[in-house]
This record gives sequence, structure tokens and C-alpha cells, in this order.
Amino acid sequence: MQTFTKMDASISDRRSYISVAAMRLFFYSARMRHKVRWIVGTFAAILIILTVVPLFSILVTSWYSRWEASRLLTSARFLRPGATEAETRKALSQFDRYLSHGQQWMSGHTRIMRDSYEISSYPHWTGWAASHLPFWVNEHIWFLPYTNFSVSPRFENSELVLLEFREWQDHKGDPHPYAAIVRVFSTNTEKGAPELPDDFTGFHVSPYEEAMIDANGKQIGSSWISRTYVTLDERASPAQFAESFNFRLDCFTSLRGCHDAKKILEISEQNSETRFPRE
Repeated sequence: MQTFTKMDASISDRRSYISVAAMRLFFYSARMRHKVRWIVGTFAAILIILTVVPLFSILVTSWYSRWEASRLLTSARFLRPGATEAETRKALSQFDRYLSHGQQWMSGHTRIMRDSYEISSYPHWTGWAASHLPFWVNEHIWFLPYTNFSVSPRFENSELVLLEFREWQDHKGDPHPYAAIVRVFSTNTEKGAPELPDDFTGFHVSPYEEAMIDANGKQIGSSWISRTYVTLDERASPAQFAESFNFRLDCFTSLRGCHDAKKILEISEQNSETRFPRE
């Protein structure tokens, strides 16, 4: 009887030990599962933040840039060559944060002031990030076509002699951006300007048309306008002036983009065409 009692107690102790060990293992596993869930949740939250915040920043910047470009266009479109440098800078002073100063060589030997007020569709951090991130990450950062709008005054002897408007958009995989450039001159100062087209009479449109050409010189598909140059001075009609500043600033926020200069600025009158075949 005594022996049986000792064996019974031994078995009971073993069962108790196993039960305690099982409970410890259960609670340890529960803590581990909780820790793993916390780690996974934290990693997922960081991944979402790193994805959503840059995406949100780019989208907000593109819409804000579109609005700012519209304001810049409205402020500058009524400026005319012949105005003083002080008048021009005052009219554009609210956009000084976009201003970069520069110089331009004229006729190969004369340097003149050529400033530029430039608004881009992407925040500044994207350029920095692009140089530090691998290629496959950059492919996802630049999901919107890069768009830029600028107003560039040129001054000589403290007088505005040229006002250039430019909107261009760059697409991944394309060899060049699509652009519309409008240059406003004055008959008093435009003589000898290298940007003037031949036989200029006050309004001129030069579209540069491109197309795909096969080995036999036959065009493949439809053509497109890669760049459009518009040149005008005070001899242009009010309708021509109005049409020349009808920039499509919604290109800033378009996911598909504007794959043709006509979608950036559509001009009904065209004086000349130049075709650059692409093979």
C-alpha cells in the first residue's frame, strides 16, 4: 500500500510538471505570436506610410503647381515688350520663389539677362530621392509625366525685349519632351533676335511634326507634333494673342499625359511645317 502511494504521488508530480510546462509553453507561444503580429503590423504600417505619403505628396504638388502655373500665366500674359524691367519684376514679384537668374549669349558675343520663373509638377524631394534609390523604385516614383511651365523675360538696358512662355512634358521612354513655346516681341527691339522666323510679319506658328517611317520610307501610323513655336508682336490680332496663351495646364495632373504638343497648346493657324522622320 505504501509503495502504491509513492508511485501514485510520482505520477501526480509528473502530470503537474507537464501541466505547468504546457501552460508556460502556451503563454510563451502567445507572447511570441503577439510579438510577431506587432512586428508584422509595424512593418506593414511603415510600408504603407512610405508608399502613401510620397504618392500623396506628388499628387498634391501636381495640383498645386497647376494652380500656380495658371496664376503665373494670368499675371504674365498681359505684359508686353517695351515695359521697363522694374514694371515687369513688380508684375511677377509674387512668383519670386520660382525665379532663377541667368544670362544668354546673343550673336555669340553679347551677354544679356534672361531670367526664368519655373514651376514643376514634382516636389523637390523627388530629385534628391532619385539619386539615392535603385532603378526599379524610381520607376514607381515618376508615375506622373514630368511637366514644367515657365515664363522667361529677357532684358536689355533695363527694358523688357522678349517674354517667352513655355510648357513642356517629359515621358518615360520617349527620346524628347513635348513642348509649346510662345515668344512675344516688340517691333522696336526684335531686329536681329535669333528666335525670329524668316519673313516674320507679326504672327507665326512653327509646328515640328514627327512620324514613324519604315525601311521603305513609308509612314507607320499617324504623325504627331513634338514642339510648337509661336512668335508674335503687337501686329498680331487680339484673337491671335488669345489663342497663343491657351495653354492646357491640366497636363500637370493628367496620369496619361499630353503626348502631342497640340494637346499642350492648340493653334489653328500654322505657317510652316518641318517633319523629322523616326525609324
